[in-house]
Amino acid sequence: MTNPPQQRCEDLILKLQRPVSLKTQKRGGGRRRQESLVTKYDYDLENDSIFFYGSNKKYRSSIDLDGIILDISEDNQIMAIEILDASNRFNLAKEDLRNIKYFEARIEVSEENIRLTMKMSVNKRNKLVDKGLDALGLNSMNLPISTQGIALSC
Repeated sequence: MTNPPQQRCEDLILKLQRPVSLKTQKRGGGRRRQESLVTKYDYDLENDSIFFYGSNKKYRSSIDLDGIILDISEDNQIMAIEILDASNRFNLAKEDLRNIKYFEARIEVSEENIRLTMKMSVNKRNKLVDKGLDALGLNSMNLPISTQGIALSC
């Protein structure tokens, strides 16, 4: 069975402001808001993985949050997200993941942790079905404190 071509979304919504510095009293350091550009997604039916493609920045490494993989650019921004075992994680049929209409991810990086909150809407039997997924992992790469987010509307 061959995989369908990558999905492209006509309307791209970027959910972040330009990078700014915010002071935090608790840590006394700077908190940054960063943007990661996602322009398309690809669902691999055979392997049950979905990949939200990011910007053309230069890849540095990846962080695995228990089967949710964040690709990190050289400037410490999230440039892509891959979700393994996606149908089970979102409690959807594999075919439904070919009909994503909306995806949003918020990534909060603290000194210790990376928290990822995702929301997705898929078209199922001519109705939009909303699903959510959270992940938490260690900030093992010592990424700078930041809040990043992406949203994709198809």
